[in-house]
Amino acid sequence: MRVLIWLLIWVVFPTLALGAQLETSLIPNTAHIGDTLQLRIRVKGAEGTPIRFIPPDNEDFVVLRVDSSNIGAANEISFILALYDLGQFTLPQLPVLVGSAPAETLWTPLLSATISPLLPDSAQSPLPLKPYRSHPFQWRELLAWWWILALAVIAGIAYWLWHRYSRKSTGAPGAPKIPLLPPHDEAVRSLILLRDKKYPARGMLKEFFTEYSHVMRRYLERRFEFPALEMTTFDLENELGDGNYPASLAERLLPVLREADLVKFAKHVPDFQRCDGCIDLGFELVELTRSRPENTQEALAA
Repeated sequence: MRVLIWLLIWVVFPTLALGAQLETSLIPNTAHIGDTLQLRIRVKGAEGTPIRFIPPDNEDFVVLRVDSSNIGAANEISFILALYDLGQFTLPQLPVLVGSAPAETLWTPLLSATISPLLPDSAQSPLPLKPYRSHPFQWRELLAWWWILALAVIAGIAYWLWHRYSRKSTGAPGAPKIPLLPPHDEAVRSLILLRDKKYPARGMLKEFFTEYSHVMRRYLERRFEFPALEMTTFDLENELGDGNYPASLAERLLPVLREADLVKFAKHVPDFQRCDGCIDLGFELVELTRSRPENTQEALAA
């Protein structure tokens, strides 16, 4: 009978059997918004027994951090809490599990904290809006706009003077412009300069054919007055094939321009001697298609 009584005590009343007790405190119990509160929970009479603390789970109390450094030595844990609203708040009971399965469950008491504002509420009713007060006119406000206008006028005069008397690029107004060379003379001079650059000997075939195509297209544009520099080789072929130009241009120049496109865009590598032939062909085509002035004696007789 005595043994049965002890078994009932161990099973039904584990708290009495183990003798574990809780010490809890919430410090301070009165604080301001954002102040930290310390919830300290300590289990007494359960040395050497596994203990599990359940952290607070409440929408009002925010857990900032947990101090568990004294769990092993004193069966104590601290929760650093904060409240961000005004009024009195109650922290619900928290379970503490003591021992292994079946574990003993101890409950913390209800703890309260009051949160007060930082400053006393002295506002009673909103004050009425102050009437609009006009500001007196100040001359310095008008002078600021005059300064801006004066600077704009000075800048305009300076630009006109620079444009009127500048000689760096266009020369003096009304000065005669330097006349351009005739198309055939310009083309011959450009071909001579291209030949003297010796691009093929330096392995610069792309540069040679690019400049050669530009020279011949500019000659066609100036000589026959159509935008050859802006045309593709395909457009140029259609232009020269309509029968209004010498047939030698379409037959002999277009193959060279197509080859120049291959060198520029398709990495085609022609023979170096091909470059000398292109120069000779340019001289020949310019000479064949150059404009022929009328005989001076015939013009005078007419």
